Amino acid sequence: MGSWGKASLESDEGLDVLDALIEYVKDRKSVKLKDLLTHYRELGFLSEDPEEEDFLYDNTAIALAEIVCAYIQYGKTQYEELSGLKEIVWETVDLLELRKLVQQVLDNKGGERELYELRDGDPDWIEHLEQVVRILSERL
Repeated sequence: MGSWGKASLESDEGLDVLDALIEYVKDRKSVKLKDLLTHYRELGFLSEDPEEEDFLYDNTAIALAEIVCAYIQYGKTQYEELSGLKEIVWETVDLLELRKLVQQVLDNKGGERELYELRDGDPDWIEHLEQVVRILSERL
């Protein structure tokens, strides 16, 4: 894992998530969170089973949540390549699913989540995940 910060988008894997999103929304002004979750599953970045533990799935969920959180906080994404995307729309169930995926990493369910173990002991990373969960929760 190449990582240079506490956010998943500050990692090689996070940039893969961002690149896939840039490609997916290049001709769209609006996107549904449900469609994004489906798209990342089709790409193999997320599992069909939300309980499945995998480094890539966990990192993808967090990176996607970071993008959604930026949209929630600022009304836009933080990346120039996504400047054409004006709206991310969600149903409560989809936001709940995304929050659950991030919370599972934070809780280290099963005690053996690779991403958690790689970051374990990093209070900044844990605080970052808690903030992501908090921002998503405020929109529910």
